[in-house]
Parts: sequence; structure tokens; C-alpha cells
Amino acid sequence: MSSLHEVSLQRDDASAARPRLTQLSPGGGCACKLPQAMLDDVLGMIGTTAGVQGSESANLLVGLQAPDDAAVYAIDDRRAWIVTADFGTPVVDDPYLWGRIAATNALSDVYAMGGRPLLALNLLAWPLDLDRTMLAEVLEGGRRAVVDAGALLVGGHSIDDPTPKFGLVGIGEVERDHLLTKGGACNGDLLILTKPLGVGIVSTAIKRGLAPAGLVEAAVESMIRLNANAADVARRATLRGGTDVTGYGLLGHLHEMTKAAGLVAHLHANSVPVLAAGADTVAQLIVEGCAPDGSRRTLAHALSTGWFEPGGLPDNTQLLLADAQTSGGLLLAVPPAIVDVVLTELHDGGDRAAAVIGQFTAPTPEHKPGTVTASATTI
Repeated sequence: MSSLHEVSLQRDDASAARPRLTQLSPGGGCACKLPQAMLDDVLGMIGTTAGVQGSESANLLVGLQAPDDAAVYAIDDRRAWIVTADFGTPVVDDPYLWGRIAATNALSDVYAMGGRPLLALNLLAWPLDLDRTMLAEVLEGGRRAVVDAGALLVGGHSIDDPTPKFGLVGIGEVERDHLLTKGGACNGDLLILTKPLGVGIVSTAIKRGLAPAGLVEAAVESMIRLNANAADVARRATLRGGTDVTGYGLLGHLHEMTKAAGLVAHLHANSVPVLAAGADTVAQLIVEGCAPDGSRRTLAHALSTGWFEPGGLPDNTQLLLADAQTSGGLLLAVPPAIVDVVLTELHDGGDRAAAVIGQFTAPTPEHKPGTVTASATTI
């Protein structure tokens, strides 16, 4: 995997004795998100609805009233700022790659709203007694992602903490006509996912020492890829509905889209792209118990509350659909008339795993808004 970065090539033999970052945290990356149900309960206690002082403004286009991937604030009749923050714990052991992945993940929310990153601030928690050269590599990896995004790294904040954590505050800009929101999907729109699933499972396998090298490399390549091309394609196609797939997995984030749009979604599970490297597959790692706890919580909540109907899918396939992604792809709602053009542009721009995986439909008496159904089919 040395081709993925420069810093590790310059290490001496003593680097082998450095601690493994994934062993310094009970979880990894976006799999550490608080459960959706818990957040809903807590936010309901503190007042985030219309009329609450401090949560309203004529310029606030997206805020707490309809929570999305980022806040959006109008700066004139044509443009708006996008403001977001994201940080997490290590998903790989290499400090440089973790920094790059964490920063790429944080900037994804800007792309998920249809925007372009402008500025970034580091968010860092680090143990005082942990190797400073490792910290420098984390920050260098983060800087690389920000530079690749065409943004400026302008500062940050750090604290002493026994568990390493890293991420960014991201500020971007979007033309208001190109804004993507979770509620922007329309009845009949097809669903495109731009990156393969499985990085949460691979990250857990890394932590347990079970991950094949080929799958690790495939996961890292996916996680360090910015969602810039996908956002560019969405803007050119004037799409309106989208989100990124992160800690709540494809299932959880698709549920958010269907609920916000007042629609139902059907997934064709056999069309969903999944990480693979030769004979090594994510399915093998699920069998070995490498699904993150956060993924299991998401699936359990989806089944217990009834908004997910798995249609006879095997348990392991259901877990894959709920796999907690760090720096996952965009999930886009695309009108059928332009889906071939959008898919071609995604592939030509480097998002080679992008695939049509399902469709939005109108609610019925049997399926209320927010329902996600699935079948072992292709589309």
C-alpha cells in the first residue's frame, strides 16, 4: 500500500514499534456515531423546532428545522455558505492515511449539499504521551485532503485526550440553484450510490487483525477519494436530492432521505456495489463477526421500528446494507430520463463503482413515508 502515500516511505525500522491507532479506541470512525433514535430523543428535549430563539433566520436555508448533512446560509440571492463539522476515531493504523481519510470524510458533507469546500479547521484530540511524529503525519494527511479539495486550511483546535480523534470544520459555497438536500428526491427517481459498501466491516477487521491486505487497500482507496466528481456531476445534472453514506449505513441514510421527501424507497440488493479484492470479500469478514456494533444497532432499530422490510434478504446482506461507512459515497436521486448520462459521467470522472441500486416510489397504505424495502434482485 506504499503507493497510497509518501510519508510512510520515509520511516525507519523503529516505526514498527509504534502503537496501532485502531487499538487506542473502542470503535472506529463514523461507526462511533450516537444511534439515530438516541439523537432524535435528545434533540426533542432541547427545542430545535420553529420559533425557538437562536434557530431561525431569513437567510438560514437549511438548519435545525429539517436537519441535513450541513447548515446552509444564504449570502446573496444566488449563493450560500455550507457549514459542517465531522470528526472520529481511527479506522486504519497508518497515521497519514487516517488523517487523510478523516479529512476527506469531513469534507464530504459539503459535497453532499452540492457545494465546493472553501475553508477548513482541524479538530484534534490526542494523548500527550503518544508519538509526536505520528501526530504530524495525521495532520499532514488531513492537509493533503484539504489541498486536493481546493480549499484552505486556516486553523483548528486541539485537546489532550486518551483516545485519538481527528476531523474538520468545513465551510463551503454552493449556488442556491444547485443545492442538494435529503428531501429533494421525487417520486420515480432512481437511486445511484457512487462508492462501494464495506469499509466499516474492513475497518473492524483491521482492528482485529483479520483484514486481508487487498481489501485494506481497496477500502483505503475508496475512503481517500473525495466526492468532488460526484458533486460536480450532480450540479451539471441539476439534481435536487442527495446525501452521503456514513455512520448510519446505506439503510439509515436512505431512510433519512425517504422520510424527508415523504416517499418510499426500494433497494435492489444485488445491484449495490461492494468492496472486493480478488477472492477476498467483505462477506467473508461478516461471517467472521467483523460488522461494527454501530451497524448492528442501525439494523436492529430499522427492523424493530418497522421502517425496513428486508424481503427475505440473508442476515449478512442486511448487515452489509447497514454497514457504517467512513468517507462513503454520495447517494443521489436521479430522474430516469437522465440516469444513463449521470452514470456515464460518474464513471468517466473516476467513480467507477457508481451504480443504480433502487428507486423512490409514492407511499401506500402498507408503506408509509420513510419506509425502505429490499429484495435480492438487480435493477
